Amino acid sequence: ITASTVCAPARASMLTGRHVCDHDAWTNNMPCREGLEYYPQRMRAAGYDTAAFGVLDHFPHDDMCGFRHCRLMEGGLQGDKEEYLAFLRQRHPEVTRIFNGSNFEFAFAEDEFYDYWTASRAIEYIEERAACPQEPFLAYVGFLSPHTPLIPPREVHGTVDTERLPRPLQRQEGMSPVTTYRGVLVTPKKTAAAQMRERTAYAELIVEVDRQVGRIVDALKAAGLYESTTILLTADHGDMLEDFGLTTKGPYPYRSSLFIPMILSNHPGLRRGARSDSLVGNIDIGATVLDIAGDQRAFGYSRSLVDAAQPVPEHPREVNYSEFSDAMKLAMDKRYTYAYFPFTGYADLYDRQADPDELHNLAGDPAHAAVEMAFLKHIIEFLTLARNVRIEAHDMIPPLRAGLERKAPRFLDDFVIAYPISSNTERQRLREAGLSDDYNEFCRERTVSAHYGVYWESRPPA
Repeated sequence: ITASTVCAPARASMLTGRHVCDHDAWTNNMPCREGLEYYPQRMRAAGYDTAAFGVLDHFPHDDMCGFRHCRLMEGGLQGDKEEYLAFLRQRHPEVTRIFNGSNFEFAFAEDEFYDYWTASRAIEYIEERAACPQEPFLAYVGFLSPHTPLIPPREVHGTVDTERLPRPLQRQEGMSPVTTYRGVLVTPKKTAAAQMRERTAYAELIVEVDRQVGRIVDALKAAGLYESTTILLTADHGDMLEDFGLTTKGPYPYRSSLFIPMILSNHPGLRRGARSDSLVGNIDIGATVLDIAGDQRAFGYSRSLVDAAQPVPEHPREVNYSEFSDAMKLAMDKRYTYAYFPFTGYADLYDRQADPDELHNLAGDPAHAAVEMAFLKHIIEFLTLARNVRIEAHDMIPPLRAGLERKAPRFLDDFVIAYPISSNTERQRLREAGLSDDYNEFCRERTVSAHYGVYWESRPPA
């Protein structure tokens, strides 16, 4: 799933490996909090050349997050500094804006389309890397499509059979007031034919992205770099596309906006063609890239997809988490999706096994009260993890640590140690009570920031 069903917050989670409540870029055009590290910075420190092309959607727009080489297309957010806009004006002096098209069609030829331009810049970089094939590199390629505007190039018109596309799901009741208000605000009423025309254009944009990915793969092969390059394809969020009368994205707890593609390809540790039902998300990009580079240190709450794709992962995730600012907090496992809308008292609960289209809200059903309570506890724990967990070491008892490691397997990498068990007398009390007395052993070889004494330096009890 996506870490957030809106562009910039989701992309900030990709860059930082942290949830929205932690990195603080809670909506578009908001900066991350100070002091965070970005995975391109870690990759540069590991000796990788780093480059970004297309949509980065990071604020402020002149912060490159550790990418050494950037050729961005930010959809107009950079104003007259947009390189793609300058490219268009060279060919069409009359152009005044990034997006040019109408009636579901781009105004110019495909080789002038913004995603084609992005792929071309990435291909130029790949061709340069061919001169130094032994030097590792990281290339981030951010296509804007299939995000609005829905103006695919004419070259992909007719590649999608509208009759084979699913029709929008229909539902009139049981949605949260937050969802209902947002839907009315941003979704004008459309005929069924108009809805399907939008879906067709969206699908044609996916075809266009596929064509550009193909160009990049061909360039890697031509440069002799394909066999040594791992490719990860994902997205920042989905799109409601008129399901339940909603469009684009927002505080929507539904699979149409929440679920995203996640394809990890061409890695020697993966089984070819294998599928996994592991719970993963775009928050896992950073740890995956770093794992491939040999960097095993914790990266926020990100987990490596290389591990998740194994038949028996070392660190399987039991619950996924997503949020839309503080308007919606969502947790899901392999069966249920649960969303709580703070300050409204409203919640959504869907059993995706019995109700894959999410038509029946089970929140408030006494038969599912225990399920709701379990997910509320998960949400509280995810919110507690924000800004790194703070627990005095003598309270890091075995069941607490075990539960914490289920949500953050490498939390100890960044854990601040304060007030471990202070004496062997305290340890003896634990033993006499039949409790574990060695659960602070992890503190021995680490810096202790504050203490009243530490047991490994104290005398044995008399």
